[in-house]
Amino acid sequence: MAIPYAAQAGEHEQVEWLGGGVMQILLAGEHTGGDLAVFRSFAPAGAASPAHVHSREDEIVVMLSGSAVFWVGEQRFEVREGGVAFLPREVPHAYHITSDAEMLALSTPCGMENFFRGAGHDLRTPKPEGWSITPASMGKAAAENGQTIIGPPLGPDDVLDAGTGPLSAGAAYAAQADEHETLEWLGGGLMRVLLNGRHTGGKLSLFRSSATAGSASPVYVHSKEDEIIVMLSGSGIYWVGGQRHELSAGGVVVVPRGVPMAHRITSDAETVAVTTPSGLEEFFRAVGRDVRQERPDGWEVSFDVMAQASEAGGRTVLHPPLEADQMIPAELLGDPAEDLPQR
Repeated sequence: MAIPYAAQAGEHEQVEWLGGGVMQILLAGEHTGGDLAVFRSFAPAGAASPAHVHSREDEIVVMLSGSAVFWVGEQRFEVREGGVAFLPREVPHAYHITSDAEMLALSTPCGMENFFRGAGHDLRTPKPEGWSITPASMGKAAAENGQTIIGPPLGPDDVLDAGTGPLSAGAAYAAQADEHETLEWLGGGLMRVLLNGRHTGGKLSLFRSSATAGSASPVYVHSKEDEIIVMLSGSGIYWVGGQRHELSAGGVVVVPRGVPMAHRITSDAETVAVTTPSGLEEFFRAVGRDVRQERPDGWEVSFDVMAQASEAGGRTVLHPPLEADQMIPAELLGDPAEDLPQR
Protein backbone atom coordinates (compact mmCIF):
# COMPACT_ATOMS: atom_id res chain seq x y z
CA MET A 1 0.00 0.00 0.00
CA ALA A 2 1.02 3.62 -0.43
CA ILE A 3 2.76 5.34 2.47
CA PRO A 4 2.60 9.00 3.55
CA TYR A 5 5.49 10.76 1.83
CA ALA A 6 6.57 14.29 0.92
CA ALA A 7 9.62 15.76 -0.82
CA GLN A 8 10.73 19.15 -2.10
CA ALA A 9 12.07 19.79 -5.61
CA GLY A 10 15.74 19.57 -4.59
CA GLU A 11 15.29 16.16 -2.97
CA HIS A 12 14.30 14.16 -6.06
CA GLU A 13 16.61 11.58 -7.61
CA GLN A 14 17.82 12.85 -11.03
CA VAL A 15 19.39 11.12 -14.01
CA GLU A 16 20.78 12.50 -17.25
CA TRP A 17 18.57 11.35 -20.10
CA LEU A 18 18.12 11.52 -23.88
CA GLY A 19 19.69 14.49 -25.65
CA GLY A 20 21.35 15.66 -22.42
CA GLY A 21 18.00 16.25 -20.75
CA VAL A 22 17.20 15.50 -17.11
CA MET A 23 14.77 12.92 -15.74
CA GLN A 24 13.60 13.50 -12.14
CA ILE A 25 12.15 10.53 -10.27
CA LEU A 26 9.48 12.18 -8.14
CA LEU A 27 7.95 8.95 -6.85
CA ALA A 28 9.06 5.33 -7.12
CA GLY A 29 7.20 2.14 -6.36
CA GLU A 30 8.19 2.12 -2.69
CA HIS A 31 6.19 5.33 -2.15
CA THR A 32 3.00 4.19 -3.89
CA GLY A 33 2.66 0.55 -2.93
CA GLY A 34 3.77 -0.35 -6.45
CA ASP A 35 0.72 1.28 -8.06
CA LEU A 36 2.67 3.82 -10.08
CA ALA A 37 5.83 5.87 -10.50
CA VAL A 38 5.97 9.60 -11.35
CA PHE A 39 8.67 11.45 -13.30
CA ARG A 40 9.36 15.01 -14.43
CA SER A 41 11.62 15.44 -17.43
CA PHE A 42 13.30 18.29 -19.27
CA ALA A 43 14.09 17.48 -22.90
CA PRO A 44 15.64 19.57 -25.69
CA ALA A 45 14.17 19.78 -29.18
CA GLY A 46 15.28 16.81 -31.24
CA ALA A 47 15.49 14.34 -28.37
CA ALA A 48 13.76 11.11 -29.38
CA SER A 49 13.14 7.67 -27.96
CA PRO A 50 13.62 4.49 -29.97
CA ALA A 51 10.46 2.65 -30.94
CA HIS A 52 9.72 0.30 -28.06
CA VAL A 53 7.11 -1.76 -26.24
CA HIS A 54 6.30 -2.03 -22.53
CA SER A 55 5.13 -5.45 -21.40
CA ARG A 56 4.30 -4.40 -17.84
CA GLU A 57 3.27 -0.74 -17.63
CA ASP A 58 0.91 1.77 -19.18
CA GLU A 59 2.62 5.14 -19.69
CA ILE A 60 1.07 8.59 -19.41
CA VAL A 61 2.69 11.88 -20.50
CA VAL A 62 1.48 15.41 -19.68
CA MET A 63 3.14 18.16 -21.74
CA LEU A 64 3.86 20.94 -19.25
CA SER A 65 5.59 23.05 -21.90
CA GLY A 66 6.88 22.60 -25.43
CA SER A 67 5.61 20.00 -27.88
CA ALA A 68 6.25 16.48 -29.11
CA VAL A 69 5.07 13.89 -31.60
CA PHE A 70 3.94 10.56 -30.14
CA TRP A 71 3.43 7.38 -32.14
CA VAL A 72 1.20 4.75 -30.51
CA GLY A 73 0.65 1.69 -32.64
CA GLU A 74 -0.62 2.98 -35.98
CA GLN A 75 -1.65 6.37 -34.54
CA ARG A 76 0.38 9.58 -34.54
CA PHE A 77 -0.38 12.44 -32.13
CA GLU A 78 1.12 15.94 -32.04
CA VAL A 79 0.80 16.98 -28.40
CA ARG A 80 1.34 20.59 -27.35
CA GLU A 81 1.59 22.40 -24.00
CA GLY A 82 -1.20 21.28 -21.67
CA GLY A 83 -1.94 18.14 -23.68
CA VAL A 84 -1.88 14.53 -22.49
CA ALA A 85 -1.10 11.16 -24.07
CA PHE A 86 -2.01 7.69 -22.75
CA LEU A 87 0.24 4.90 -24.09
CA PRO A 88 -1.03 1.40 -23.24
CA ARG A 89 1.28 -1.51 -22.46
CA GLU A 90 2.01 -3.95 -25.29
CA VAL A 91 1.44 -1.26 -27.91
CA PRO A 92 4.57 -0.11 -29.83
CA HIS A 93 5.25 3.58 -29.25
CA ALA A 94 7.87 6.32 -29.57
CA TYR A 95 8.23 10.07 -29.19
CA HIS A 96 10.17 12.93 -30.78
CA ILE A 97 10.49 16.31 -29.01
CA THR A 98 9.69 19.08 -31.49
CA SER A 99 10.35 22.07 -29.20
CA ASP A 100 12.17 22.25 -25.86
CA ALA A 101 9.83 20.48 -23.49
CA GLU A 102 9.03 19.82 -19.87
CA MET A 103 6.91 16.73 -19.26
CA LEU A 104 5.29 14.93 -16.35
CA ALA A 105 5.20 11.17 -16.94
CA LEU A 106 3.61 8.31 -15.03
CA SER A 107 3.87 4.55 -15.29
CA THR A 108 1.20 2.26 -13.88
CA PRO A 109 2.16 0.07 -12.21
CA CYS A 110 5.64 1.21 -11.16
CA GLY A 111 8.84 -0.11 -12.74
CA MET A 112 9.98 2.43 -15.31
CA GLU A 113 12.17 4.08 -12.68
CA ASN A 114 14.54 1.11 -12.84
CA PHE A 115 14.79 1.46 -16.62
CA PHE A 116 15.74 5.13 -16.27
CA ARG A 117 18.28 4.28 -13.58
CA GLY A 118 19.77 1.53 -15.71
CA ALA A 119 20.16 3.56 -18.91
CA GLY A 120 20.69 7.08 -17.50
CA HIS A 121 23.48 8.69 -15.50
CA ASP A 122 22.86 9.41 -11.80
CA LEU A 123 23.66 13.12 -11.46
CA ARG A 124 24.80 12.60 -7.86
CA THR A 125 27.90 10.79 -9.17
CA PRO A 126 30.79 11.94 -11.41
CA LYS A 127 30.03 11.52 -15.09
CA PRO A 128 32.45 9.07 -16.78
CA GLU A 129 34.45 10.59 -19.61
CA GLY A 130 32.66 10.13 -22.90
CA TRP A 131 29.50 8.77 -21.28
CA SER A 132 26.32 8.83 -23.33
CA ILE A 133 23.10 6.88 -23.67
CA THR A 134 23.66 4.36 -26.45
CA PRO A 135 21.35 1.91 -28.24
CA ALA A 136 23.22 -0.88 -26.44
CA SER A 137 22.76 0.62 -22.96
CA MET A 138 19.09 1.36 -23.61
CA GLY A 139 18.53 -2.12 -25.00
CA LYS A 140 20.15 -3.75 -21.97
CA ALA A 141 18.15 -1.65 -19.47
CA ALA A 142 14.96 -2.25 -21.44
CA ALA A 143 15.43 -6.03 -21.52
CA GLU A 144 16.07 -6.07 -17.76
CA ASN A 145 12.82 -4.17 -17.11
CA GLY A 146 10.23 -5.80 -19.33
CA GLN A 147 10.65 -3.56 -22.38
CA THR A 148 11.69 -4.35 -25.95
CA ILE A 149 13.42 -1.95 -28.35
CA ILE A 150 11.90 -2.61 -31.79
CA GLY A 151 13.35 0.18 -33.91
CA PRO A 152 15.45 3.36 -34.02
CA PRO A 153 14.20 6.85 -33.11
CA LEU A 154 11.82 8.41 -35.63
CA GLY A 155 11.86 11.80 -37.29
CA PRO A 156 8.80 14.04 -36.78
CA ASP A 157 7.28 13.03 -40.14
CA ASP A 158 8.09 9.32 -39.99
CA VAL A 159 5.62 6.48 -39.58
CA LEU A 160 5.93 3.79 -36.91
CA ASP A 161 5.74 0.27 -38.26
CA ALA A 162 3.45 -1.13 -35.56
CA GLY A 163 3.68 -4.56 -37.17
CA THR A 164 7.16 -5.00 -35.71
CA GLY A 165 5.79 -5.59 -32.22
CA PRO A 166 2.77 -7.00 -30.41
CA LEU A 167 -0.43 -5.01 -30.41
CA SER A 168 -2.87 -5.20 -27.51
CA ALA A 169 -6.49 -4.21 -27.24
CA GLY A 170 -5.48 -1.23 -25.08
CA ALA A 171 -6.88 2.07 -26.29
CA ALA A 172 -4.39 4.87 -26.90
CA TYR A 173 -5.67 8.37 -26.14
CA ALA A 174 -4.45 11.94 -26.62
CA ALA A 175 -6.03 15.33 -26.00
CA GLN A 176 -4.91 18.94 -26.26
CA ALA A 177 -5.24 21.53 -23.51
CA ASP A 178 -8.54 22.92 -24.80
CA GLU A 179 -10.14 19.47 -25.07
CA HIS A 180 -10.11 18.55 -21.36
CA GLU A 181 -13.27 18.50 -19.28
CA THR A 182 -12.97 21.65 -17.12
CA LEU A 183 -14.77 22.51 -13.88
CA GLU A 184 -14.86 25.65 -11.77
CA TRP A 185 -13.49 24.68 -8.35
CA LEU A 186 -12.44 26.04 -4.94
CA GLY A 187 -11.87 29.78 -4.81
CA GLY A 188 -12.83 30.22 -8.45
CA GLY A 189 -9.95 28.04 -9.66
CA LEU A 190 -10.20 25.49 -12.46
CA MET A 191 -10.09 21.70 -12.24
CA ARG A 192 -9.22 19.94 -15.53
CA VAL A 193 -9.91 16.22 -15.88
CA LEU A 194 -7.01 15.06 -18.07
CA LEU A 195 -7.77 11.34 -17.76
CA ASN A 196 -10.70 9.54 -16.18
CA GLY A 197 -11.35 5.89 -15.42
CA ARG A 198 -12.75 5.29 -18.90
CA HIS A 199 -9.38 6.21 -20.43
CA THR A 200 -7.27 4.10 -18.03
CA GLY A 201 -9.42 1.06 -17.44
CA GLY A 202 -10.15 2.28 -13.92
CA LYS A 203 -6.50 2.22 -12.89
CA LEU A 204 -6.23 5.94 -12.16
CA SER A 205 -7.57 9.42 -12.78
CA LEU A 206 -5.43 12.45 -13.57
CA PHE A 207 -6.26 16.10 -12.87
CA ARG A 208 -4.61 19.49 -13.34
CA SER A 209 -5.84 22.42 -11.29
CA SER A 210 -5.19 26.14 -11.00
CA ALA A 211 -5.87 27.67 -7.61
CA THR A 212 -5.65 31.16 -6.15
CA ALA A 213 -3.87 32.07 -2.94
CA GLY A 214 -6.13 31.46 0.06
CA SER A 215 -8.25 28.69 -1.44
CA ALA A 216 -8.47 25.71 0.90
CA SER A 217 -10.09 22.31 1.18
CA PRO A 218 -11.89 20.98 4.23
CA VAL A 219 -10.24 18.17 6.18
CA TYR A 220 -11.36 14.94 4.51
CA VAL A 221 -10.44 11.29 4.12
CA HIS A 222 -10.61 8.96 1.11
CA SER A 223 -11.78 5.41 1.75
CA LYS A 224 -11.20 4.19 -1.83
CA GLU A 225 -8.29 6.09 -3.39
CA ASP A 226 -4.70 7.04 -2.72
CA GLU A 227 -3.96 10.62 -3.82
CA ILE A 228 -0.73 12.14 -5.11
CA ILE A 229 -0.18 15.87 -5.65
CA VAL A 230 2.67 17.47 -7.63
CA MET A 231 3.19 21.24 -7.26
CA LEU A 232 3.96 22.64 -10.70
CA SER A 233 4.08 26.27 -9.59
CA GLY A 234 3.20 28.38 -6.57
CA SER A 235 3.08 27.01 -3.03
CA GLY A 236 0.73 25.40 -0.56
CA ILE A 237 0.41 23.75 2.83
CA TYR A 238 -0.58 20.09 2.85
CA TRP A 239 -1.69 18.25 5.95
CA VAL A 240 -1.36 14.46 5.92
CA GLY A 241 -2.48 12.87 9.16
CA GLY A 242 -0.41 14.42 11.93
CA GLN A 243 2.08 16.01 9.52
CA ARG A 244 2.13 19.49 7.98
CA HIS A 245 4.20 20.22 4.83
CA GLU A 246 4.90 23.53 3.13
CA LEU A 247 5.46 22.67 -0.53
CA SER A 248 6.75 24.89 -3.33
CA ALA A 249 7.12 24.32 -7.08
CA GLY A 250 8.48 20.84 -7.77
CA GLY A 251 7.34 19.37 -4.46
CA VAL A 252 5.27 16.21 -4.16
CA VAL A 253 3.09 14.60 -1.51
CA VAL A 254 1.48 11.15 -1.23
CA VAL A 255 -1.71 10.69 0.80
CA PRO A 256 -2.80 7.06 1.33
CA ARG A 257 -6.47 6.20 1.59
CA GLY A 258 -7.73 6.23 5.16
CA VAL A 259 -5.41 9.12 6.21
CA PRO A 260 -7.06 12.51 6.90
CA MET A 261 -5.76 15.29 4.65
CA ALA A 262 -6.30 18.95 3.77
CA HIS A 263 -4.59 21.71 1.84
CA ARG A 264 -4.37 25.51 1.75
CA ILE A 265 -2.84 27.35 -1.24
CA THR A 266 -0.42 30.07 -0.10
CA SER A 267 0.46 31.56 -3.51
CA ASP A 268 -1.32 31.16 -6.85
CA ALA A 269 -0.58 27.59 -7.87
CA GLU A 270 -0.80 24.96 -10.58
CA THR A 271 -0.93 21.34 -9.42
CA VAL A 272 -1.33 17.89 -10.92
CA ALA A 273 -3.15 15.24 -8.89
CA VAL A 274 -3.34 11.50 -9.46
CA THR A 275 -5.74 9.14 -7.72
CA THR A 276 -5.45 5.36 -7.75
CA PRO A 277 -7.79 3.80 -8.61
CA SER A 278 -10.02 6.16 -10.60
CA GLY A 279 -13.27 7.61 -9.31
CA LEU A 280 -12.52 11.02 -7.82
CA GLU A 281 -13.69 12.66 -11.06
CA GLU A 282 -17.29 11.89 -10.05
CA PHE A 283 -16.83 13.88 -6.85
CA PHE A 284 -15.41 16.86 -8.75
CA ARG A 285 -18.29 16.73 -11.22
CA ALA A 286 -20.87 16.61 -8.41
CA VAL A 287 -19.39 19.63 -6.62
CA GLY A 288 -17.82 21.73 -9.37
CA ARG A 289 -19.41 23.66 -12.21
CA ASP A 290 -18.91 22.62 -15.82
CA VAL A 291 -17.52 25.82 -17.39
CA ARG A 292 -19.44 25.09 -20.60
CA GLN A 293 -22.66 25.82 -18.71
CA GLU A 294 -23.95 29.23 -17.62
CA ARG A 295 -22.85 30.16 -14.09
CA PRO A 296 -25.85 30.55 -11.73
CA ASP A 297 -26.02 33.72 -9.61
CA GLY A 298 -24.24 33.22 -6.29
CA TRP A 299 -22.85 29.81 -7.23
CA GLU A 300 -19.91 28.58 -5.11
CA VAL A 301 -18.27 25.38 -3.92
CA SER A 302 -19.79 25.16 -0.43
CA PHE A 303 -18.78 23.09 2.57
CA ASP A 304 -22.24 21.47 2.71
CA VAL A 305 -22.23 20.47 -0.96
CA MET A 306 -18.73 19.00 -0.59
CA ALA A 307 -19.81 17.01 2.46
CA GLN A 308 -22.85 15.58 0.67
CA ALA A 309 -20.92 14.63 -2.47
CA SER A 310 -18.12 13.13 -0.38
CA GLU A 311 -20.47 10.86 1.51
CA ALA A 312 -22.03 9.63 -1.73
CA GLY A 313 -18.61 8.79 -3.19
CA GLY A 314 -16.89 6.99 -0.34
CA ARG A 315 -15.18 10.03 1.21
CA THR A 316 -15.82 11.77 4.51
CA VAL A 317 -15.50 15.49 5.26
CA LEU A 318 -14.23 15.73 8.83
CA HIS A 319 -13.63 19.41 9.56
CA PRO A 320 -13.81 22.89 7.94
CA PRO A 321 -10.69 24.26 6.22
CA LEU A 322 -7.65 24.83 8.44
CA GLU A 323 -5.79 28.07 8.94
CA ALA A 324 -2.13 28.05 7.97
CA ASP A 325 -0.83 27.60 11.52
CA GLN A 326 -3.30 24.91 12.57
CA MET A 327 -2.95 21.13 12.63
CA ILE A 328 -5.59 18.47 11.96
CA PRO A 329 -7.30 17.97 15.35
CA ALA A 330 -5.87 14.97 17.19
CA GLU A 331 -9.29 13.44 17.74
CA LEU A 332 -9.65 13.00 13.94
CA LEU A 333 -6.40 11.09 13.54
CA GLY A 334 -6.83 7.86 15.46
CA ASP A 335 -3.37 6.42 16.13
CA PRO A 336 -0.59 9.06 16.18
CA ALA A 337 0.97 9.45 12.76
CA GLU A 338 4.64 8.66 12.32
CA ASP A 339 7.05 11.02 10.60
CA LEU A 340 7.08 10.77 6.83
CA PRO A 341 10.12 9.00 5.40
CA GLN A 342 12.54 11.29 3.59
CA ARG A 343 14.53 10.43 0.49
